[in-house]
Amino acid sequence: MNNRNPGSDGARIPQRIYTFNDAWTEWLQGNKFPIAFFGDSTVDGVNTAEWVGNTVGADSTSPNSFAKKLEDILRKGTNNETLRIYNAGFSGQVASWAATVLDREFSGTSAYRDVKMIGIGFGINDRLGYSNEKAYRDGFKKHIQEIIYWCYFNQIQPFLLTTQAIVQPGVMTEYTKDYPMRTSEHIQSVANEVKRELADEFRIPLIDLNKFTEMFLLYSSHSAQCIISDRLHFGDIGHQYEAELIFTHLCPRTIMVDGYTKIDYSSQSVSDCVPEDWLTMPAAPTDSFKVYVDYVKQDLADMKIMTAWVFINAKKKLTLKVYKGSSSSDTYIKVNAVTKALTGTETVLGQLDMGLHQLEVFTGPSKMVDFKGFILD
Repeated sequence: MNNRNPGSDGARIPQRIYTFNDAWTEWLQGNKFPIAFFGDSTVDGVNTAEWVGNTVGADSTSPNSFAKKLEDILRKGTNNETLRIYNAGFSGQVASWAATVLDREFSGTSAYRDVKMIGIGFGINDRLGYSNEKAYRDGFKKHIQEIIYWCYFNQIQPFLLTTQAIVQPGVMTEYTKDYPMRTSEHIQSVANEVKRELADEFRIPLIDLNKFTEMFLLYSSHSAQCIISDRLHFGDIGHQYEAELIFTHLCPRTIMVDGYTKIDYSSQSVSDCVPEDWLTMPAAPTDSFKVYVDYVKQDLADMKIMTAWVFINAKKKLTLKVYKGSSSSDTYIKVNAVTKALTGTETVLGQLDMGLHQLEVFTGPSKMVDFKGFILD
């Protein structure tokens, strides 16, 4: 294990082994490069359809956990059916327990023994085992540090996840005396703060799941009952959103949108686009688009001419508008794999809710290559 710079506890801070971009480029090459998510029931998938509780050392079989949904989206986004995302969530468990099962879960004969990166969760159940906030902080931090050091010692890159947002603003009446810290705020201000500090101290990535899932609860069009029916565990809709959120952190092509946004051929993250020499850049643009394609190709093949992955993190639905020139009536769009016809030079395709959306553009069976871009507002 390579070390550098002393940590606050006198230990040495290990050197980074992998980044998210290492994972992404490995996947683009068709490699497996497994990533695991290690946490409690909110990772395991309790409250999702067909949930099956995990067993230490065995592969998860739950079809609707965010880990499985993330694997599905990543396989589509990278055209790689080999890559793996491991669900290492365990219902009811805490960081102190997690630190004792690392060898059984991620080495030896375990199904996850080839893992390259581990996203470390926990924190929700941990608050129940301590008498006060100080003890909660100190104990939780100690065990998360143990997991981080174990990962580095075994040449696995750790990263951190804040906890999924829950609906526990106050302690449930029956638990008032026994569990005074059984609130959302205690998790956020103790366990999640510990993770933020450790991410900074160890210089490792942190995905702020709590921040985004709180936004989803507050501002998405789905009811809280649909998202988190038992007030603690996200169901299928919530796990799908979490998968889309984590994809956004892993896929550098994703465009994060929180308000008015234009996407065209000068956008830096679009892919599957036309050759550079097919583009038009007028000296005096006549509309919002400074770069577009209006070109005659040599065949009638239906050609894909743009793909954009968009993650909407806005406090309201955003209207999707699509623009093209007047050269071709055959240009069409796919929004999340659903075909949408264009009605003219401007087409309003409705509203998009919070989460990930794939936008694809095609020429149709035409020689004309005619497209300007998208506006979300």
